[in-house]
Amino acid sequence: MQTPSTASERSCPSGEWPRDELEDLLSRVTRPGRYVGGEFNLRLKPQARPRVVLSYPDVYEVGMANQAVQILYAAVNDETPGVAERAYCPWPDMGDLMRARDVRLWSLESQAPVAACDLWGITLPHELTFTNVLEMLDLAGVTLHAAARGEDEPIVLGGGPAVADPWPLAAFFDAFFVGEVEGRVAELVEALGARTRAERLDQLGRVPGVWLPPRSAADAAGPPARRQVFTEFARTMPVTRPLVPLLEAVHDRAVVELMRGCTRGCRFCQAGMWYRPVRERPVDLVVEAAARTLAATGCDEVSLVSLSSCDYSAIGEAVERVRALRPGLRVSLPSLRVDSAAVRLGRFGAGQRGSATLAPEAGTQRLRERINKGVDEAQLMDAVEAVFSGGFTGLKLYFMLGLPGESDDDARAIAATATKAAELARRVSRGRARLSVAVSSFVPKPHTPFEREAFAGEVVLRRRQRLLHDALPRTVKAAFHDVSGSLVEASLARGGRGSDAFVEAAWRNGARFDGWRERFDLRAWSTAAASCGVTLGEPAMTDPATAPWREAVDPGVDAAFLDEERRRAEAGLHTEDCRRGECGACGVCGGGVEMEVVA
Repeated sequence: MQTPSTASERSCPSGEWPRDELEDLLSRVTRPGRYVGGEFNLRLKPQARPRVVLSYPDVYEVGMANQAVQILYAAVNDETPGVAERAYCPWPDMGDLMRARDVRLWSLESQAPVAACDLWGITLPHELTFTNVLEMLDLAGVTLHAAARGEDEPIVLGGGPAVADPWPLAAFFDAFFVGEVEGRVAELVEALGARTRAERLDQLGRVPGVWLPPRSAADAAGPPARRQVFTEFARTMPVTRPLVPLLEAVHDRAVVELMRGCTRGCRFCQAGMWYRPVRERPVDLVVEAAARTLAATGCDEVSLVSLSSCDYSAIGEAVERVRALRPGLRVSLPSLRVDSAAVRLGRFGAGQRGSATLAPEAGTQRLRERINKGVDEAQLMDAVEAVFSGGFTGLKLYFMLGLPGESDDDARAIAATATKAAELARRVSRGRARLSVAVSSFVPKPHTPFEREAFAGEVVLRRRQRLLHDALPRTVKAAFHDVSGSLVEASLARGGRGSDAFVEAAWRNGARFDGWRERFDLRAWSTAAASCGVTLGEPAMTDPATAPWREAVDPGVDAAFLDEERRRAEAGLHTEDCRRGECGACGVCGGGVEMEVVA
């Protein structure tokens, strides 16, 4: 592996990227299609300014499946005078070759240097992509630390769900956008027209939702940025001319976002708090979007996506009408909840082949009540029966280990629940059922009721994984999340000031593509932790009781609401979904932000 160096430590050639080397570079790397562009539905605006590069910090196949980049790509190119291009993180074989030849990261649309753009927008999905951000900055020849960037370097803007706590990346970004950016794209592009870099940053800082991190440890942080909610979601057509990847993407299907937000109130779930309130697109809009997207992509499957698709008020009608668009069209619904699935899966499952997913999360009723899951074992078994009687041939159940208040008995109970579900599935499907479980590790996340809970730790998680593995029957396939990755995630998810040094040290030790099990290097992180005074699995550079993320981010969800939910968790009390019951007073609605559901 090549040893990385920052742009300030090596020469940064001016001018265009040496295009004549492209053919030779591509002949020496795996999957060269990752680096050439040329997809269907490209937007090419060669003379347009400002030039924005959009990135997802992972390999091309993963980044192309990310809907945030697709939304921003269409918005900048179709609705503003600017141009948006893309760049993804090169796989290590390409990264090493680029360093050896002093070739800078280029954009897929124009093959021009990323470093020559005006704004580099990077979507931050989760903590295990953080070292890839540094890898991309370095390969582009952009100065690693924002405070040292020169006048001609791009402004680097971060967004996405991991901005819930921006401190672990604060040193490397000029600015962060907090929340849903669709309603602010034009303002961001307009701010780039200012004369100097300092003036552009000043104008960006005036856009609602933008947070400018302090440039030194001695500087005070500015006021927290209020999370932005796209209030026109229910009236806006989703992207219907998405980029179609040259290589098979992680999710290769036509995607329609039918709903945004969730108010079920699972106390461990950051997304459920971060994307409030619920907003639903009308069925007519969903069906029209599906028809347009199918025509523009050639796909034979439509995925109706949201945090909980079966909670969409008119899910039955939407599925039936979308399926009627074309004979044999498949419709998939990811992220199904157990209690909604039981009564709805049978309606659209007839003739559907493939697998469904359900997330009971915990194996005992006591623990499900603590996390506010709001489902009992009878409802789970009803859902299992609905899956297989509706025509599905496979089912994956998602569980978590290490939840607050969990015991070894709770871990064993997951095996008992899975065994019972497997027996029922075999009876219903007459032996054709495939049932598996996927088990992740609970990591406390900011802006949730469990934001100040302790991480279970390596010893406990590994023991409970073994207990569960040994208790499961051989007929149930199990996949366990890598505990080592969870240790790093737990250290970064609630990092405070100074945690960026931990990320940088790990990257300099060779960490990158940490979300890929075959690439994850625990030694790189352990060495970095030792050098920075961090204990893996504990929040880096902070005490969770001080909640440093609130210095930077106002999520719209009141801290008092989160504290009350934590108390209710300890008492095992259920909090009703405000879509169907009493308002929980979370603080999100008001000032033009409100719930919008299909009548």
